[in-house]
Amino acid sequence: MQYRARIKDRVDAGLAGCVAEWFPELPPPDQDALRAILARGKRLRACLACLVAEALGARMEAAMPAALAIEMVHAASLVHDDFVDGDALRHGKPAAWTVLEPRRAVLLADMMFATAIERMAHCGAAEVGALAHAVAATARGAFQETHEGSAAYRRINQAKTGSLFAAAARLGALAAKARTAEVEAAHEFGALAGEAYQLADDLADGVLRPCIEDEIGALVERARAALAPFPDNESTRLLAEAPGEFVRRALTMAEPYAVR
Repeated sequence: MQYRARIKDRVDAGLAGCVAEWFPELPPPDQDALRAILARGKRLRACLACLVAEALGARMEAAMPAALAIEMVHAASLVHDDFVDGDALRHGKPAAWTVLEPRRAVLLADMMFATAIERMAHCGAAEVGALAHAVAATARGAFQETHEGSAAYRRINQAKTGSLFAAAARLGALAAKARTAEVEAAHEFGALAGEAYQLADDLADGVLRPCIEDEIGALVERARAALAPFPDNESTRLLAEAPGEFVRRALTMAEPYAVR
């Protein structure tokens, strides 16, 4: 997706730069560890936040605080996931808990969650509420996964992945000061796009059977339909293409280790 490629460097630089600003009390070695954690990622969620904002008439810069916060939350959730699942690698590199030692890595992730929420509190009640809801949903999904497993796969998928994509899109709409109908449409779009992406990712990893492809396609079409309240412009057209691009990326770039 060309749009993602265009903003990825800006998001990467923003995340690297915010470490000293958001976490001034951390010793330099821990700041370096945090930068390493934040350096990994496709920035799909940041892309959604920025593109939704542009589709609704705002400049990309208006959504950048939300883009950084949602990527911070996503990165923190992966630190927790790797430790809980015992995964020693993340994107082919040592997982944070193997580098920092488990207790320190988990506590650092907790700081990342809390600080991202704190930063969104500076933006407004609706913004902090959107991110806090996504963090809570992600935590519930992770907890359910420990005792419900595959029996609740779709519900867990919606909680752990769909909620962060939904929050990213919602925050983008809030950054644009959009109408209520547009904010809710953005939320639905993000949730459906995130669910489609995760299903495709699990399909590529061999977790799901190929028969799920029709359902993934249906989610992509539902996501596109959710954009009906949006204005017709180039950014909205790019946004409509995003779920399909996310799915294609997941299916064609599968790796021999877990990637989220």
